[in-house]
Amino acid sequence: MKNLNSQEQNLFVFVFKRTMRPLVRFALAKRIPIQTIIDILKRLYVNVCEEKFSLPNKRLTDSRISVLTGLQRKDIKAIRMLENEQVTSPQMVSPLSRVVAHWRGATGYQDKDGLPLPLPKTGNSPSFDNLVTMVSQDIHSRTLLDDLISLGYVKLENENVTLLAEAFLPSKDEESLLAYLGNNLGDHAEAAVTNVIAASQKPPYFERAVHYNQLSLESINELDALSRQLQQATLEKINSHALALQNKDKTNPSAKGRFRCGAFIYSEDTELYAKGKNNS
Repeated sequence: MKNLNSQEQNLFVFVFKRTMRPLVRFALAKRIPIQTIIDILKRLYVNVCEEKFSLPNKRLTDSRISVLTGLQRKDIKAIRMLENEQVTSPQMVSPLSRVVAHWRGATGYQDKDGLPLPLPKTGNSPSFDNLVTMVSQDIHSRTLLDDLISLGYVKLENENVTLLAEAFLPSKDEESLLAYLGNNLGDHAEAAVTNVIAASQKPPYFERAVHYNQLSLESINELDALSRQLQQATLEKINSHALALQNKDKTNPSAKGRFRCGAFIYSEDTELYAKGKNNS
């Protein structure tokens, strides 16, 4: 950190420890050794250097990357030789989550109060079969229905399908859950870091949080319930509008962008948290 003064170094250490701590806890829970994390970080340093710090019309040399990253050139050469080796990325949005999103946002699938209608399994629109066809014509509706039933998101009674969940949260499917973690946390971090780097200009991304301490458990529970209610309502409005815009943009060849708006709630007992830090 030779380009940072002592105060900036202290702040960087704080930010890195604060943001990495949950990921280290996750790695330990999954029994991922530190050497694996180090190898991933080395590759990330080279990848990000190539993507964000290349000079115009000039290939970034191993020597230049070594200066920017502090990595040895032999490590950089080995990493760049593996650049064609692609890590399989999980689907950005699963068909299950898209079905739930369309059910809560597509025109004709909600009642007058905006709540998702119970749908006949088959038949003319609106029906569950038609809902699945809106999402994908490559997946049989019965397959998605069985998955949603097994995960507890819908129930089937008298050939009618009722949605039980406000949103698709892949808590019972580890692969989807990890994709959800990576995509949400990754985009939030991208927005936050971009805002900090652009500190002298207008931050390009909206990022706000409400934070209070010295609260009783009863007060925290009250705030939690209020936050869930308000954020769920806001996300559902955005979902409906985004779905309408996506349908409008289907024939636009330049429509290649993506958008994510998230919400989260976190609370803790500061005394227990402090004890946990002291024991770590």
